[in-house]
Amino acid sequence: MGSRTKARARTLQVLYAWEMRGSSEALRELDRTLTPGRRRPTDPEVQDYTDRLLSVIERERSTLDARIEALADNWRLSRMATVDRNILRIAAAEMVYLDEIPLRVSLQEAIRLAEWFGTEESSRFINGVLDALLRQLEPERMGDAR
Repeated sequence: MGSRTKARARTLQVLYAWEMRGSSEALRELDRTLTPGRRRPTDPEVQDYTDRLLSVIERERSTLDARIEALADNWRLSRMATVDRNILRIAAAEMVYLDEIPLRVSLQEAIRLAEWFGTEESSRFINGVLDALLRQLEPERMGDAR
């Protein structure tokens, strides 16, 4: 398993804990609280990418949430399963704000997280929402490449 895959899984765990605790803590601070001392990931690449994802999600959460909700036909964010909602936030953060990550890689990694941590329906639901986001973003990225 690659460093970024591990970081995405770690980010999902932090986001899940954040929601279960009432969404009042800073995400990176919560990550440090959850993994004191030796339990903290030893791979600096994993921690660096986890920090990067958490920073983007914390800074852009309202924008990400609005975009996800607009693409999820007939689904409000509050009605989504906690795991699904947070997988969508991670993937959307990568797709919208981290240009060096190919869009389809973010989508596939989100599906993988959904298969590991979600329900039987999670991967299909996440694929549908993120495919709509991918179709929005691909023309923008293609325009940037010219």
